[in-house]
Amino acid sequence: MTGFDEISKALTGASFMFQGTLIKSPAKGQLFELQVDDNSKHSGKVIGNTDGTYPIQGRPKMETLREQAHLRCRTNTFGAVIRVRNALAHATHLFFQQRGFLYIHTPIITASDCEGAGEMFQVTTVLPEAHEPITKAKLQT
Repeated sequence: MTGFDEISKALTGASFMFQGTLIKSPAKGQLFELQVDDNSKHSGKVIGNTDGTYPIQGRPKMETLREQAHLRCRTNTFGAVIRVRNALAHATHLFFQQRGFLYIHTPIITASDCEGAGEMFQVTTVLPEAHEPITKAKLQT
């Protein structure tokens, strides 16, 4: 194939352009594959190479992934974790949905009061009598 030497030296993160024949794949796991076996018609070219400083070149350290969080999902480790978490969340939701439960996002109850958000609702353990509004509850100190 024309351009094979250049392609074989490319590092992770490089981008390529191939010209070939798209055929139905005889293998499992993919529908199509690109054949590039005819030198007169087929070719390959590196259109964007890397210099070896690509952050997830080889096996990145966890510290690198902490600093560059947008690259985490492109690694095998985090990809596996994401797939497991997805499967567990799906099974949990499916279990409860099949039993008639609803999933709702409830407000987070926190002691933080940012921009007056804490005034939206009040959480207390001292409840008034049934006929009194909650504002009349006597707070114990």
